[in-house]
Amino acid sequence: MSVVDNLLEKGLSATAFDPDAARRPLPGRARTVVIGAGIVGSSVAHHLAALGERDVVLLERHSVAAGTSWHAAGLVSRGRGTRMLTALADYGMGFYRQLSTVSGIDVGLRQPGSILLARTPERVTELRYADGVARHAGIPSEMITPERVAELHPLASTTRLVGGLHQPDDGHLNPGRAALAIAALAHRGGVTIREGVTVTGIAASAGRIRAVLTTDGEVECETVVLATGLWTRDLAATCGAAVPIWPAAHLHVRTAPVAGAEEPLPVLRDLDGYLYVRTHAGSLLVGAFESNGKPLDPQSLPGSFAFGELAPDWDHFAPIRALAEERVPVLRDSEYVRFLNAPESFTPDTAFCLGETAEVAGLYVAAGFNSQGIIYAPGAGRALAEWIVEGAPTFDAGSVDVQRFSPLQATRRYLHARTVESLGNLYAMHWPHLQPTTARDLRRTPLHDRVDAAGAVFGEMTGYERANWYAIPGQPREYVYSYGRQSWFERAGEEHRAARESVAVFDLSTFSKVEIAGPEALALLQHLCTANVDVAVGRVVYTLMLNARGGIVLDGTITRLTEDRFLVVTPTAAHTRTLALLQRAASGRAVSVVDRTAGLATIAVMGPSSRELLARITDADLSTGALPWGRAAEIEVGRGRALCLRVSFVGELGYELYPTSDLAVALYDDVVVAGVGLGLRAAGYHALDSLRCEKGYRHLGHDIGPTDDPYQASLGSTVRLEKDGGFVGRDAIADRAEERPDRRQVYVRLDDPEPLLHHEETIFRDGEAVGHVTSGAYGHTIGGACGLAYVRGDVAAGSSFTVDCGGRPTSATVSDTPFYDPQNARLKA
Repeated sequence: MSVVDNLLEKGLSATAFDPDAARRPLPGRARTVVIGAGIVGSSVAHHLAALGERDVVLLERHSVAAGTSWHAAGLVSRGRGTRMLTALADYGMGFYRQLSTVSGIDVGLRQPGSILLARTPERVTELRYADGVARHAGIPSEMITPERVAELHPLASTTRLVGGLHQPDDGHLNPGRAALAIAALAHRGGVTIREGVTVTGIAASAGRIRAVLTTDGEVECETVVLATGLWTRDLAATCGAAVPIWPAAHLHVRTAPVAGAEEPLPVLRDLDGYLYVRTHAGSLLVGAFESNGKPLDPQSLPGSFAFGELAPDWDHFAPIRALAEERVPVLRDSEYVRFLNAPESFTPDTAFCLGETAEVAGLYVAAGFNSQGIIYAPGAGRALAEWIVEGAPTFDAGSVDVQRFSPLQATRRYLHARTVESLGNLYAMHWPHLQPTTARDLRRTPLHDRVDAAGAVFGEMTGYERANWYAIPGQPREYVYSYGRQSWFERAGEEHRAARESVAVFDLSTFSKVEIAGPEALALLQHLCTANVDVAVGRVVYTLMLNARGGIVLDGTITRLTEDRFLVVTPTAAHTRTLALLQRAASGRAVSVVDRTAGLATIAVMGPSSRELLARITDADLSTGALPWGRAAEIEVGRGRALCLRVSFVGELGYELYPTSDLAVALYDDVVVAGVGLGLRAAGYHALDSLRCEKGYRHLGHDIGPTDDPYQASLGSTVRLEKDGGFVGRDAIADRAEERPDRRQVYVRLDDPEPLLHHEETIFRDGEAVGHVTSGAYGHTIGGACGLAYVRGDVAAGSSFTVDCGGRPTSATVSDTPFYDPQNARLKA
């Protein structure tokens, strides 16, 4: 067997290309220290060097690839479920194709293709969406029949198969040698690599990285990258950073040589069987992504754990084995000669963690790859290197940004419970609106019991339980998932219509709420915001906050409470990022930043009858003359008091009430009683989403993000370039105000009232791909699915468009103005 065929190589070391490294002392200072010389850490270091960063040190406790990289199955692919992930994976495949040549180390790349199998019609639908993403990126991809599966892979049985997705460029490589080859490139680029150095902690001062502490001494630095896999959480905690990563046992088994297993045979991914099968030196390798994962405490592993394995667990593997032997019958008579069981790291949402931590400036993370580190290592390494050098993401980072989580999701018990399902989620159905089943009921709003009693069916966001929709009496309070109309569709439609035609009440208490106060409060916000927030007391301003490259970091409202007090409200998912941004900007200023999220509830009363309802429980004048749109006032309402904002995320007359949490239940009860006879209905986040899609309101993370500037996002109205002192990102976008953007955000509506929009669907004009949907929902008022999208800047709006809805071309209309109330007449009534 050749060295490349020996998939599970141990003892790989940088001495292969730098024999004198161990004799050199550890530098006492470096600009950047990357911790962890697995395939991801080596990639980050290499790409930093490729960008001209020369003062980089790569530290490894044992030797290259000793943690997780060595025992990976080495699967690589070009197409993934989203455009962003596909771009990262596609870069990786191109990188691997050149790696043996440029490094001089054979990494054993083979590209026999892959087949994703479907046992159900709904899985076929999911694969059609993935096929659309791949084809939009120019990646060869084809939906195939069970008969074609058998032709491409003669060992595969078509029993209980409905179809599949063939992607001919996929394949596999030797992961340990790939890590070694990338480390060699990093060394060649000037990176200092030190093996046998144990990092014992990270030192920070005044919220910034100061040094890395090791058994060989301290290394002062400005930037640290944690590419330490399952050890990342505990190492980040040494300087106060929260990173939600937890390990689970992950396994694959190998047979003795099997007749017919000679390459080239495509990799089989039997998604509904939670397994994959690939050839390996004339044998078959079977891997599992079982739905009942076995989490383990990282502290249970010995400190010397390297090239380590866990005990085989044949009983745990038995259900997957049965499904594998059904799919590839030759396995029934094959001898299994190797059981590899070793820890991999997983995250609460099965997306990896990349970027700068909220708690410590200069501390970056590249970890938690959910057993997909080989696929993403080159792309993620380049992306993070650019992020560090540029000071902002150069790709749509929202879904993998480490700051998307709450620190409360990094607790040991939460992670241990969630990881039971995280492992299997990679192969499980990726339903629209899929909700986790483990580690629930962590955070509740003050109104939880009230909305629960009203029939709420909850979803989770950053650990919060939120009312997504309300079941009617007798209806099961559970999701029945589908790519079509799910169990909540009719209920959310009724909630939607209540907000449009009468009045609805929403519990929006999970909104992020931060109070900024002090002599320099105004200066701080003027520095961060694109809009002018030097407005009269009681004004509410919608604004963006940008990064140095002009991309959108946050959006939200800012209310001026007094001359030197402001309330910042941003989306729930942006809570960690909001606090980090404001607290860092406030450093050294005479200003306080106070998180009011848990202390203030948010009760949104929305709809044409909202003013009439509130008039029954307040003497305050809520008329447009006294409280026009975009204004706020502290009012006596119900049995208490609340800040009342005349704003709306649904596009109707409406009011957001912000009582303190101790008054929230009483005020909610008062609203419910006052709504009798007005058609009041409790409404959830699914209705909110459909309402905002009709109105064309953006969703941070889907419609706008760090690579979208305000002009591309059609939000130039929020920008005040003439503001004294400018604002973060101003110089990057100043010349774009009068230019036609290369792409722009538009509004899209399907002409057929039956299909649905989710996100990532490709938009065509005259057969040419010209854009894609960023978010969508069903517009119950306009009578069809609608959403937001980006199209090329030179593409005019109109009706001659089609959208690929899971393989079904559907005619659509694209507009530069929202489909519902484009003049804001109802909003400002």
